Amino acid sequence: MDNDKTLKKALADGLRRQCEKRPGTLLGIMCGVIIAVGILLVGFWSVFFIAVCAAVGCFIGKNIDKGGSLIDNIRDSIPSNLHRWH
Repeated sequence: MDNDKTLKKALADGLRRQCEKRPGTLLGIMCGVIIAVGILLVGFWSVFFIAVCAAVGCFIGKNIDKGGSLIDNIRDSIPSNLHRWH
């Protein structure tokens, strides 16, 4: 029994250290696993649609958080060299 508790404590401590040292890596791994499970359960195009909707929602939410006019914030977000006749 004591070995199980020490093993769990050691694993928890190791995971905590990794979270502090490499949070981006762990976040990427978790996102990859969630996407893979989603693709296996509902299919590629459904997961792709959900990801596109989440990205659009994130983009709009970020621009709303900036304050001001939503259209002006979106216009400011687009790179100026993207327009051909700008």
